Amino acid sequence: MIPSNMQSSMVPLNAPPGDGRGPATVVVEMPQHPPDYIVWSMASIIVGNPCCLGLIAFYYSIKSRDRKMVGDMTGAMRYASQAKSLNGWAVAFSIITIILFIVFMMVPFIQLLSSRRYYKF
Repeated sequence: MIPSNMQSSMVPLNAPPGDGRGPATVVVEMPQHPPDYIVWSMASIIVGNPCCLGLIAFYYSIKSRDRKMVGDMTGAMRYASQAKSLNGWAVAFSIITIILFIVFMMVPFIQLLSSRRYYKF
């Protein structure tokens, strides 16, 4: 029961017509859950995984999910941030590795085509 000297912000569903208070909408904000990047980490493990960065990112993703389940949102955000950066580095190293592989495979082929020995009969 609310004492008479305190005002209530709650409006009853069946407010009297001449009361001046109409039905209200109550907005309840849900806590923002940080993403744990676990799918990205699993993809980093399967595709590329240079220097085991995908595996370490997967570890941090699991730790982020555990912290989120316990209710420690700051710890979950810290682990998620670490997992995100490790996944980013893993993708960057994978792309660089693929580009270098293509370049090193194409250079000898181009040299072979441009040499005069290739065109002699």
